[in-house]
Amino acid sequence: MERIVKKQMLVHYCASSIGGFWGGYTIVNHTEIFGNAQTGNLLKMVLDLTHGDLSFLGFMIISFFVYCGGNVFYVLVRRKARISMKIVSMICSAAAIAVVGALPFVRNDYIACYPIIFVAPIQWNAFKIAGGNSSSTIFSSNNVRQAAMLTTNFFLNRDRQTLEKARFYWLTLLSFHLGAAFAGVTSLFFGVYAIWFCYAPLLLTAFMYYLYISSKRSAEPTGSPRN
Repeated sequence: MERIVKKQMLVHYCASSIGGFWGGYTIVNHTEIFGNAQTGNLLKMVLDLTHGDLSFLGFMIISFFVYCGGNVFYVLVRRKARISMKIVSMICSAAAIAVVGALPFVRNDYIACYPIIFVAPIQWNAFKIAGGNSSSTIFSSNNVRQAAMLTTNFFLNRDRQTLEKARFYWLTLLSFHLGAAFAGVTSLFFGVYAIWFCYAPLLLTAFMYYLYISSKRSAEPTGSPRN
């Protein structure tokens, strides 16, 4: 069972590298927007309004509804899908990469962000639990909080389980930022076309998911139902 949980965590780390890649890619190549989350974007919209700057308003409003649309999509598909939502998420991510890869021909930085803004919450919802830990694969705030608090609690209590939980969040943060670094380096050489390199962490995630599911099924008693 412990081996299966570790593989589930590896899937989570790989998915986090996808989230990091998206964030790094959109910041470097598309108007310095963090396409994975809405906090900064909504703050920018409000601050721009207070300064009378409406140039960004349309993009921010559309981004908000696109992000909400990704969450709505997840809820609706989950009710009907007969396959894991992790698989659905990876399919959607693959499609988003292809769309963004084609959009440089449009020469519109804003439009190129929308596919990522849409699929980011789908991934967040699909990969939000690993090893009993709740963690985002598309941004870092809660992961930093958890890592810092759990590490502090470990030094206070010397509890092995707390250390393992802290390790999970630190490795999630590391994976996320390695993905961002990969986006940054590839963007130096390929610019907006660096998005195609996002297939590397996506394929790695798919492979690790396959290994995780194979191990999980091998551990099931003969004749038991398979989800």
